[in-house]
Parts: sequence; C-alpha cells; structure tokens
Amino acid sequence: MKKGLFTLVNCFIGFAMFAQDITDNGKNLQSLCPTESCIYITFTSTIYFPFEEDKQWEIRNMEIATKKNGNFLATGDLYVHGEDTAAALKLELVFISEDDKELFRYPIPEFEFYNEPAGAEPFLAAGKMDESLAAQVSYVDVDIDGSRLMPYYEVNSDCYHACKEHKLKEAMKAFKKAK
Repeated sequence: MKKGLFTLVNCFIGFAMFAQDITDNGKNLQSLCPTESCIYITFTSTIYFPFEEDKQWEIRNMEIATKKNGNFLATGDLYVHGEDTAAALKLELVFISEDDKELFRYPIPEFEFYNEPAGAEPFLAAGKMDESLAAQVSYVDVDIDGSRLMPYYEVNSDCYHACKEHKLKEAMKAFKKAK
C-alpha cells in the first residue's frame, strides 16, 4: 500500500513539474515608447526553434521599441530546453515598412545563452538606423542565422540571471536617454 501511494504521489509531482509554466520577464519596453516619439512593436506569438513540436529554445514576449531618431531596443525572454543545455544563437532583426519593403537589417552577433530550469531570461539588442528609415518602420521580423546546442559548461559567458537583468535595465535607461 505504501509503495503504491508513493508511486502515485511521485506521478502527480512529475505531472505537476511537466505542466509547470516557464516563468519569464514579461513586457518591458512599452512604457519607454510613447506614441509621439516611438514605434512599439510586440510579437503576438512565441518564436520556437526549430519548431514548436521539437523546440530547442523559444523566445517569449519579443518586443522592439524604435525611436523616430533611429535608436532601437529589442528584447525578449529566451528559454533553452534540455537539461544542462545551452545554445549559441545568431539572429538578425529585419525592419520592414508598411508596404512590405525591407528597410534595415541589424545582425545580432552570436551570443551564448544558458538559463535555469523553468525560467526564461531576458536577452537584448540595441542599435541605431538612419532616422529616415526609422520613421517608415511598420513591423519587424527575426531571421535565425544560426543556432547550436551545447552543454551548459561550454558557455564562455559568465553573465547569468542577475547580470542579464542588470544589462536589460541599463539598456532601457540608455534607450530612454537617447536623443
């Protein structure tokens, strides 16, 4: 009886852990982007790589704030799937006009990413485009130029959760001040 009860409790714990949602950092940029001086774009869906069914990593809450002066800040909550796994990603932000013309590409150099189980962490990209192009931005796409999984102990970066949160806050301050 005790063995059966133990097995049943372990099954429920396993299901609860499996069903546990990934905690993330949410939306961060909308308050920095007043409509009169900024274009705020948020993705309505999660980005999965390679596909949702066999995802290696995912980006939730992807958002981009683009000031009319050309400064932009992009962020999202990145989660790498797999126990003790990290990923090296190379992305590109593609800024597009209302008439579907590509305006500007911003390559994000390869970065390595590892996070704790059940917790997504922020990544960010900041840059500047020509002011005349920034005024035409209607939406942004993300091209995945490269992705590889690796064991977490091969990550060269020593920037973990608190460091990533700090970098995001500093980037938000710099974006807000950019004239």
